[in-house]
Amino acid sequence: MRDERYMRGEIPMTKEEVRAVSLSKLEIRDDSVVYDIGAGTGSVTVEAALAARNGHVYAFERREEGCRLIRVNCERFDVSNVTVVPGHVPESLAGFPVPDCAFVGGSGGEMETILDFLYERNPRIRVVINVIALESLTRVMKYFQNRGIEPDVTCIQASKAQVRGRYHLMQGQNPIYVIAAGEGGGQAAGETAAVATARPKIPRVMIAAPASGAGKTVITSGLLALLSRQGLKCASFKCGPDYIDPMFHRFVLGIPGCNLDSFFLEEKDLDGLFVNYCKDADIAVIEGAMGFYDGVGGCTSQASSYDIARITDTPVVLLLDGRKSSLSLAAELKGFREYHRDSRIAGVILNRTPVSTLEKIRARLEEQGVVVLGAIPECEEAQLESRHLGLTIPAEQQNLRTSLEQYADRMAETLDVGKLLTLAGYTGERQEPEIEWKDPLPHVTLQKGEKPRRMGIAKDEAFCFYYQENMDFLRKNGWELVPFSPLRDEHLPEHLDGLLLGGGYPEIYAQRLSGNQGMIEDIRAAYARGVKILAECGGFLYLHDRLQAAGRMEYDMVGLIHGRGFRTEKRSKQFGYITIAAAGAKDSIRGHEFHYWESTEPGEAMLATKSVSGESWPCMHIEENLIAGFPHLYYLSNPDWIRNFLNR
Repeated sequence: MRDERYMRGEIPMTKEEVRAVSLSKLEIRDDSVVYDIGAGTGSVTVEAALAARNGHVYAFERREEGCRLIRVNCERFDVSNVTVVPGHVPESLAGFPVPDCAFVGGSGGEMETILDFLYERNPRIRVVINVIALESLTRVMKYFQNRGIEPDVTCIQASKAQVRGRYHLMQGQNPIYVIAAGEGGGQAAGETAAVATARPKIPRVMIAAPASGAGKTVITSGLLALLSRQGLKCASFKCGPDYIDPMFHRFVLGIPGCNLDSFFLEEKDLDGLFVNYCKDADIAVIEGAMGFYDGVGGCTSQASSYDIARITDTPVVLLLDGRKSSLSLAAELKGFREYHRDSRIAGVILNRTPVSTLEKIRARLEEQGVVVLGAIPECEEAQLESRHLGLTIPAEQQNLRTSLEQYADRMAETLDVGKLLTLAGYTGERQEPEIEWKDPLPHVTLQKGEKPRRMGIAKDEAFCFYYQENMDFLRKNGWELVPFSPLRDEHLPEHLDGLLLGGGYPEIYAQRLSGNQGMIEDIRAAYARGVKILAECGGFLYLHDRLQAAGRMEYDMVGLIHGRGFRTEKRSKQFGYITIAAAGAKDSIRGHEFHYWESTEPGEAMLATKSVSGESWPCMHIEENLIAGFPHLYYLSNPDWIRNFLNR
């Protein structure tokens, strides 16, 4: 394919003439497992994935911009059998299926180590290497000579016509040496590979939809209630960075849920996190986010519900809203199933739809190769209250438990739960994971007699946005979590070493927060004596001198940030996934922003950058014992970053 069809940016790319020869030399089969090492923009990755339709390509690239471009180019060419693996090789090569063939476009000076690793995994592997420098050619040839391998070497020196005034002149490209060796077969007879991607047997299902507002949260909560009634122990998950929906899962189950987000975590860590959180469950239920394919930047499927279903190998039930359509629902279902070949959409539920409508179009839905699980008529029990950040939290909704129980009754009448359990892979017997997964949550072990440090966690209606994974990270790093309420408690808990002020709705409760002077004085005193303070979004606004309430009145706050928080008419433009790093620093942490209030002093200790658009802006106040700003941080995206602050 032509080079101009790829998004390139500033990342080097294997030119189309060299790419054609290299791919031919790789001898990719329909079911090959292919490694693209030093994948750059992903041009080789894309064409290898198109050749290995029933196989898989692993693209290893150390540069974050390169990883982004690979994902964008995969999206452009509608290839989904690709896993992008950031990080430095050879370390990043570990933990993936045995390769049949490998293309090495860049080695970072580790050519011999990379080749040793590949041959250790598969002595019969087919390897194709591109080099430009004669010194690199010499190293590769010496390596194969030491292994007793006679490689096939081709020198390509292509020239392309360039317009120069009235003439076309040939412009020569750098000569490229294409070195190929190996049989390209699978594992040698008798070899046993470590199957790092073996799927655990835990049954699982995802509830997804074409768009927000389709009823995913209430359907998921009702389903969790229904399954729990049947004696099943459920684990619940939410795709993406949402805080509120997991509160409803927790309200039903009485246990914390978990977020699954492939922007925050690399694929193998996310998959391990999923298995770790559902290891004691009979079934896992995942609630999708937004529209099924809506991912980072709104123009990629990275971190979308589809992406999570792909990584966790989860069958998907698509929730379609039938209030204003009937037969068109079959067309909608067909489009979503076929947009990506591996959509995993295996079932459909019609929401807000009379059962009579379902029966009219059931045959047309089943023609799409899915299990029709039923229709749920529009009902009062499904109405959940909302405001500017989404649904109001469960604690604020009157009679929520009764409503969800009644809704579960309605679902039991109209849904075929048996078919749903079969689709999820539930057999009626407790299943254990096939392999042991490494716990992706870093932790420390306290020494005998050593007491955990105490972290005060602000928890009430004003401060309620916390990732369960962040809480577990703190526990596993030696912190005891001590909840308190800035709304109701007059003083902080005693003997705190740290203070976490999460996001939420301080603007709605500004008058009460301002009136709790005992709490405000305690927080000021804790800061003065060096207690570590982490404040995000709503917690950050609470630390300001003044905060404008939802009703436009202003109230005095804690006063550690010398500015005022104020209301805007629209959601902040600084919305979505971000990577946060100090200016000029390589070390970064990931998070997201979502707020309607702004600050006169947002901070400038760090730079937040959107991964797709590249838009950036200054943010964060960072001191020896304070990290405060609008970004919600995901600790596991860089555990050392947050650990260094807490430990210094």
